[in-house]
Amino acid sequence: MMISKRYRNALLLAKTYPSADCCSDNVPVVGKFKLKLKKNSKPFINIKFDLAILKTNQTIREKYQISVQNKFEALGDAEEVEQQWENFKSAIMEAATEVIPKVKRKAKQKWMTEEILNLMEERRCAKGNKEKYEQIHKKVQEKCNMSKDQ
Repeated sequence: MMISKRYRNALLLAKTYPSADCCSDNVPVVGKFKLKLKKNSKPFINIKFDLAILKTNQTIREKYQISVQNKFEALGDAEEVEQQWENFKSAIMEAATEVIPKVKRKAKQKWMTEEILNLMEERRCAKGNKEKYEQIHKKVQEKCNMSKDQ
């Protein structure tokens, strides 16, 4: 296992797994490290609104227009440009959250079939015969791509 000098003392254990099926002629190596990781902060997730509904649904469009108009009338005149922008942005976002529905996330479809799993098992058994392994590997890739596209 090749490792940088900086992390040489952090490597506790290294193992190889020659029987693993990973679509490669290489042998996977697993290492155990002693590290302190930096805490990641969660990224800000933008709320996505279904804006297409404003074009199709007349009642929602009218409600949104009235809501935005009421919010703008309630705003005071701010002298600074930044304050005006914050007021404008908050008025539009509040009106949108009240009236416009959010975009619903589509669930991913399962594409791994029993046929693909059987081919993968057959490919794993053919690891000693390179030609047969490559043929089965091509079949597995084709089946995976076909099922992902559907």
